[in-house]
Amino acid sequence: MIHFGLSEYVPYVLYAAGIVAFLLSIFWRPIVGIYFLVPLIPLQTVRYHLIGLPLGQSVVDIILFGVVVGLLIRGEQILPKTPWNVLLGVYAVYTFVSLCLGSFYLGAFLPFSPTDPRLADWKNYMIMPLILLLVAATVKDARQMKVIVLLMCVATLSLDRSFWDTVGDRDFSSFTDDLRDEGGMGYAGVNGLAAFEAAFTALLIALSAFEPKRLLKYAYLALAGFSVMCLMYSLSRGGYLALLVGSLFLGIVKQRKLLIILGVFLFTWTSVVPVAVRQRVMMTYDTNTGTLEHSAATRVSLWEEAMHVFDSNPLVGVGFYTYAYSEHLNNYKDSHNIYVKVLVETGVVGLMMFLWLLAKTFRAGFGLFRSSPDRFLASLGLGLAVWVVCAAIANFFGDRWTYLQVNGYMWVLGGLVARALLIEENAPSAAVEENSEARERDTLVEVPEPQTAGVA
Repeated sequence: MIHFGLSEYVPYVLYAAGIVAFLLSIFWRPIVGIYFLVPLIPLQTVRYHLIGLPLGQSVVDIILFGVVVGLLIRGEQILPKTPWNVLLGVYAVYTFVSLCLGSFYLGAFLPFSPTDPRLADWKNYMIMPLILLLVAATVKDARQMKVIVLLMCVATLSLDRSFWDTVGDRDFSSFTDDLRDEGGMGYAGVNGLAAFEAAFTALLIALSAFEPKRLLKYAYLALAGFSVMCLMYSLSRGGYLALLVGSLFLGIVKQRKLLIILGVFLFTWTSVVPVAVRQRVMMTYDTNTGTLEHSAATRVSLWEEAMHVFDSNPLVGVGFYTYAYSEHLNNYKDSHNIYVKVLVETGVVGLMMFLWLLAKTFRAGFGLFRSSPDRFLASLGLGLAVWVVCAAIANFFGDRWTYLQVNGYMWVLGGLVARALLIEENAPSAAVEENSEARERDTLVEVPEPQTAGVA
């Protein structure tokens, strides 16, 4: 529509589609709301178009509310059985209590007001686990899972194209910060974009490894190649490392040829990447002076400063979402390491729960990958597992965890894996029931009585 001079109507079309999706979620099928939201998750700048319209800034919350109401009307479970239920419940309670404790640390009112920005931050964080549960509740079969995967791919293609349209004509013969652009990621920044591209590329490789149809396999790989190009031109070292580690993981557990490709790339990368990319990587550490460049050195200073705060309350921390509302080096509002941030804000207890959540998510995906006889379901399991691997690496260099546009698809995958596990769990009993019914039908077949020859 943008190319036909109709861009001014896009917000209204999207807004109207949201209203329709909301109503259909309530009165027809709750999964319609999930279908509507999935393409919008990484496209933060597209969601910006709705901000000026009534309740447009709350489109995610409202659509999810419609999904919940639709499930209730049909008497379906809002909280289906998943590997995360207990952990997510405990984690939600703990982080909210920590949010309240943080008010004392900041000298602010308790976070009970709807206008409190920290309460809004906590709510937005909890939206992502809610998406996992609602995806698991609304998706019923593999066909619907494939629709969601398709929507994820379409959204990523749109994100990649938007980014490429912005940076494609820039001169990457020398590195400058002006070359970097966040694309459709909005306030998550270019490093958030890179973290997403790394994880989604790994997901596409996992899907392609199990895809029997050549055309679809090549489509996955083509989109993966486009995403790698966008990642390369993001000039994000954390994103590069996340994809390398994710590819190494995939090479070890599934595709050995990836190990060969990685080996060749590591020996030849300086001759195949643009000069700006090479400079960006090599500038991390100055071998002549033995010092870190400014960006890396600042991260180390922030971590050291954060640990001094951690020492004041190591067990439970100073309070959830307090780092961004307190003073730090050079007025930074992020610790540039999610593990340091979690440790400072929620203490050792909070960090253990966070690591448990990571491990639980990885285990659920990897378990499905190892156990499922269905190729598609197994690919979803491997995709979730490798996403966690990439996210775990990327979050060493900043907060790539609490942004819906960066990490939302991990929770969507978690919901698909949860439903797949339920399908696998019910498959043996369904097969037994089907065999039992077949045997019952056999016993009900009337057997004709033998006829005796008449006596003359």
